[in-house]
Amino acid sequence: MIIFRRETQELFDLHSHIIPYVDDGAEDLEEAKSLIREEYSQGVRFIVMTVHLRSGMFETSVQKVKRHFSELKEWLPETDMSDLEVCFSREYYCDERFEALLDAYIQGKDFVEFDGKRYSSKEEIIPFGNKKCILLEFSSGRNQKDEYGKFIKKVMMAGLTPIIAHAERYPAVQANPELIYELRKAGAYIQVNCDSILENGSKRVCETADILLKNDCVDIVCSDVHDMCGRVINMKKCFNYVKKKYGIETAKLLFHDNAEYLIKNYEYLASAF
Repeated sequence: MIIFRRETQELFDLHSHIIPYVDDGAEDLEEAKSLIREEYSQGVRFIVMTVHLRSGMFETSVQKVKRHFSELKEWLPETDMSDLEVCFSREYYCDERFEALLDAYIQGKDFVEFDGKRYSSKEEIIPFGNKKCILLEFSSGRNQKDEYGKFIKKVMMAGLTPIIAHAERYPAVQANPELIYELRKAGAYIQVNCDSILENGSKRVCETADILLKNDCVDIVCSDVHDMCGRVINMKKCFNYVKKKYGIETAKLLFHDNAEYLIKNYEYLASAF
């Protein structure tokens, strides 16, 4: 666990779907702007916009993602949110396409052929922060226990830092929360969603999030926001909930300190779990 000593309550959101027109997140530019303003009003000062990438479901081109992200970046200087930092990456679903991209990235190949199409591994894999993080997503419907280690290993071989997105959703973790210890030992950071902690989800998902929190098995808490009405931003509410239940140091660690370490690579004191 990373321990940060400075007093602060500025929050980091490393998992969000704010860029419009690219996945099942913000529908248009106005909703994206509203989501950014809401993040800021809740104390968030660093946002990573993580666009889904999944074969057969979310296949928006990098060029389109960049174009719509640029629209938001160009708008920000017109606002009063001058201290807000944003960047974009993707939420990588761990399937055969992503594995092919990773293999090419590891081997230093510029391009890879997959399912009759040609992709640039250097363009498709978009790490964020000084620790070169990428967000990994697994199936919420089937047990992929044997695949977790494989993808973590490949990501590490690529010189990247794996963050397991909403780990509380996965059947293997729900069946055996102690599996998280193995994933962290392999080099992965564990991210949990605000709504799962606040019990805005299925009973099993929320119970798993609670177990992970109680056993110090969470590194980062994020919004995973998709829109203004359904999957909303609850960063401030969740921060206050964790602060009340587990203390201010734990809340700062999960909403700021560990994320800032990954993003800015500051030197911190390390403490074993």
